[in-house]
Amino acid sequence: MKINYNWLKEYIDVKKPLDDVVKLLTMSGSEVKAVDDMGGDPIMDIEITPNRSDCLSYIGLARELAALTGKEIKMPPLKMKKQKAGKPDFAVEIKDKDLCPRYTARLIRGVVVGESPAWLKDKLISMGLKPVNNVVDITNFVLFELGQPMHAFDHDKILGKSIIIRRARSGEKITAIDQSIKPLEKNMLIIADKERPIAIGGVMGGLDTEVSTGTKDILLESAYFDPVSVRRTSYRLTLASESSYRFERGVDAGMVLSASDRAALLIAKICGGEICGLLDKGVKPGRDRTITLRADKANRVLDLKLSESRVKKILSALSLKSSSSKKGVLKVSIPSFRGDLKYEMDLVEEIARIYGYENIGLTIPRIISNPERKSLSWKAQDKVKETLTSLGLNEVITYGLLGKQVLNMASVDLSTTIPIKNPMSAEQELMRPALLPGILNVMSHNINRGVRDLKIFEIGAVYSKGADNRYREKTHLAIAMTGLFSGDWQRQKNNVTFFDLKGSIEALLNNLGLDVEKLEFSLPDILYSGENIGRVPALSHQTLDAFGLKQDILLAEIAFDELIGHINLEKKLKDIPKFPSIKRDVSLVAGPAVTFSKIATIAKEEGGDLIERIELFDRYTGKQIPKGHHGLSIRVEYRGKEKTLTSEDVDKAHSDIRKALAEKPGVTLR
Repeated sequence: MKINYNWLKEYIDVKKPLDDVVKLLTMSGSEVKAVDDMGGDPIMDIEITPNRSDCLSYIGLARELAALTGKEIKMPPLKMKKQKAGKPDFAVEIKDKDLCPRYTARLIRGVVVGESPAWLKDKLISMGLKPVNNVVDITNFVLFELGQPMHAFDHDKILGKSIIIRRARSGEKITAIDQSIKPLEKNMLIIADKERPIAIGGVMGGLDTEVSTGTKDILLESAYFDPVSVRRTSYRLTLASESSYRFERGVDAGMVLSASDRAALLIAKICGGEICGLLDKGVKPGRDRTITLRADKANRVLDLKLSESRVKKILSALSLKSSSSKKGVLKVSIPSFRGDLKYEMDLVEEIARIYGYENIGLTIPRIISNPERKSLSWKAQDKVKETLTSLGLNEVITYGLLGKQVLNMASVDLSTTIPIKNPMSAEQELMRPALLPGILNVMSHNINRGVRDLKIFEIGAVYSKGADNRYREKTHLAIAMTGLFSGDWQRQKNNVTFFDLKGSIEALLNNLGLDVEKLEFSLPDILYSGENIGRVPALSHQTLDAFGLKQDILLAEIAFDELIGHINLEKKLKDIPKFPSIKRDVSLVAGPAVTFSKIATIAKEEGGDLIERIELFDRYTGKQIPKGHHGLSIRVEYRGKEKTLTSEDVDKAHSDIRKALAEKPGVTLR
């Protein structure tokens, strides 16, 4: 924003050199990026942060300087002493009070439209604006002075003598004062007369009702428009103005009528004419908001020792009235022009700005010994990524927003999905209820580009709406495999199987400290301690065809949050073995219902503390093995903790294991 320093000094008597003023404004948060000279007028280019819309005017910056220098601000006349009585001969109707909470229209008759006086033109030119005529120039002058945009209509060109504030209708369009023709959309706020749009609310006026040299009577608009509506409309129409720049950041709702008074007085003085009537529709400003501020909290946060009276003085300099409700606790009244102040910490920041950031000493932050830097869930997710990548899987990250089409393709139930109110596209209209659709998209994208051997996983949030209409966010883990196994020279020409998927899940749970023996695959469900923790869905041909997949996909989705209560990441250290181990093998034929985990359990029960490790090193099916059975070769490693084991020690334990296995139904020793 450009600011004429000499014009600024009309509102505050600043004696400091310009360089000092530049430093004061910059250090307080209104950065002066450059200073240019325009015929003796220093023009400051100031970067105003989006939350400080109150500084987008000369009065706003004068308030800042007043707080920083202790000087009094000189306000222009904002109240009209008297106004001609009588009912206006026009009507104002607000049909959309959400987008236009307040609208004022003032009639001024008998104006003489012409060239502006030199002082007014010079001020506008210094702001980079081209003078138009005295009426329009006054509205722009007040915009820069007070930060309140206004618009003047030619009263005689308003059809039906009615101002109607409404949303645009389908097919409507308007020719703006910059002579561009703009088609209007239904959600756009417009100012209309009885037959047509005559202005785009908060953005720009229309050419049909603009003030010209032939205008005699004007209707002066001063209003408050919803910032989001103005921003959206300005963006959609690629139409920006000084008015939209301020409206979309939020103007002072309490300045609407005062700015109208100021402009009307200037028009009557410069253009002549008689101020005849005013209509003020909508919500009038209420009482100022209050925020409770604890002086000790401010001192503690800023590491200062300011007295309560000093805090009050700083707040007063910012036009924030305060009163003590009890010792050390202030009730601070927030004026309408400071819409950015909402919480106690906002006031603490204001104290820091005015006291001076450079005056706050440097301190070393308090050190907390042994802080818990990561939650269990976070650490567990890190372990998941570490484990699965070590198994040869690649992590993927998919979109958290999906469209109905892709969810239907994946046969996902839509009844509990959460829709986005204002989606960017049809592909991002719902929050994902599962990871499966995104994973299938990744599979399809890669396979259709020649990458047919894939092992991937994703851990991320999924969202749903419960029967109580409350939203829920949960963490899920998805694992998917397809194509050749890769990674093992003995199997590199074979496709991945269900057992590869199962083994990856078992290895993962083992690394998370879970008891793998409690894991059960009761397809399509995955159970842990009898509780359902996930699924291995059987993808139909219709689903595969919908994603353009021509090869089988193995996929599992696990409700990761369900495992958190079982996870144990505690690391236990043990001494390096002092005594050598002895290994013995067992070969047997097992029936269909006998798994390696059941055999290992029997062996551990019989061998007790002597057993260090049990592993399956061979599995065989063939002519020598009955149909439906499988030959297993198991290696048992024994080690003593107190001494070197003898053959006799191991023989007894191994004999007990063989005997117990021989008595197991479905097991035959070889």
